[in-house]
Formats: sequence, structure tokens, C-alpha cells
Amino acid sequence: MSTTQLLLAGVISLAIITAPGFHTASAEGLNADTKKSERKYRKTKTGEGAMTQKMLEACIKLKSEIDEEYEKISASKEEFDALNNEISDLAASLKENKEKLDNNDQKIIDEHNEQVDLYNKKLEELKEIETAYNKKSAPYQEKSAQLEKECNGQPYYEDDYAATVKKTGKSL
Repeated sequence: MSTTQLLLAGVISLAIITAPGFHTASAEGLNADTKKSERKYRKTKTGEGAMTQKMLEACIKLKSEIDEEYEKISASKEEFDALNNEISDLAASLKENKEKLDNNDQKIIDEHNEQVDLYNKKLEELKEIETAYNKKSAPYQEKSAQLEKECNGQPYYEDDYAATVKKTGKSL
């Protein structure tokens, strides 16, 4: 094996080892002689060591809350998207009709003005839905940021995680 191939293999191995994500730390993986009573757990969420079962349970609960928040905002997003599509169609129709508008035909002018009024009304509705959506999505965004900061990528013992999943009936 050439020096270049050896160096490339080392870089690839290092990339695999340092890949981000949830890290698990089993007692066997850290030290074959380590016993559960000798494990090092965190004293605080920002401290050293693996997450405790209580911390894992809090992360699982937070993930469940995030899923619930997502369900709440999902319906609002669908409503927003539907209205936004309707407004886009109206805008295209208005643009097309404006080019064909005959200033001498009052009936066509009145129909065009009605379409403009409908378009403006729909825009106001869209703004209201957007404001409501932003209010509903704020807790989702805050909890997602908290999950990322406190839970994702944090070490834990596999058997602690398994026990927590069994206790809560949910996983991360």
C-alpha cells in the first residue's frame, strides 16, 4: 500500500470516527473493567460524563412535545400553502386579464376590479394566517433548539437508554 493510500485510509477512518450524531457509551466500550457503580455521570446538563437516565427521560419527553407542536403547526402550514397557491393563481389571472382589459367596456372593468378586491382580501387573510402560524411555530422552534443543545450528540450508556425507553414507551 502506497503512502498516499495509507494516508487516505487514515483520513477516511478519522472521518467515520468523528461523524456527528447521537453518541452511545457502553460500559464495555469505554473500559471492559468498568462496573455500573463506577460510571461517570454528569452533575449538570453542561457537565462532564454521560447523561443520566433522568436526563434521557427529559430528552425523550422534550422530543414528544416537539412532535405534538409539529402536529399543531402542520395543519396551519397546509392552510397557508393552499391560500398562497390560490393567491398565486389569482395574481396570474389578474396579470393576464389586465393585458386584455378594454377600457371602453365597463362590465369587463368591473369584473377586473372585483378580482383585484378578492386578491387584496386573500392577501389580508394570508397575512393573518402567517401571523398565527409564526405564533404557533415559536414553541416548536424553541423546543427544537433546546433538544439540539441539550440532547443531540450527548453521550449516554446504552443500557440506561434501553431502560428509559422501556419505562417511557418512547424513544428519541
